[in-house]
Amino acid sequence: MSSSGTNRPYKYGAGDRREFIVHECEVEIRAQNDASGNVIYLGTAKAGSAEGDPKWQISFQTWDGSNALTSKTWPQDGSGNPSTNYEFVWTDRATYTYA
Repeated sequence: MSSSGTNRPYKYGAGDRREFIVHECEVEIRAQNDASGNVIYLGTAKAGSAEGDPKWQISFQTWDGSNALTSKTWPQDGSGNPSTNYEFVWTDRATYTYA
């Protein structure tokens, strides 16, 4: 897996200083919904990233019977720690262990 800053979306700010992108309107977004229309997998990556590239931040959402969000978890990295880094493959989202 990549280091924490690798593949993280960024833009150039004032004085050409690199700033991490924090607005989802500036990144690629992918989602997989359950039968009720709730997002279960949510992925973001730099614009232009292929779904098969290890450049995605992925989360897994859990919903209760009332369609209320109950938890959001992250895939485990190579060390077994939950990771919010942009180091995962969107097409492999269902194969990761989330914690």
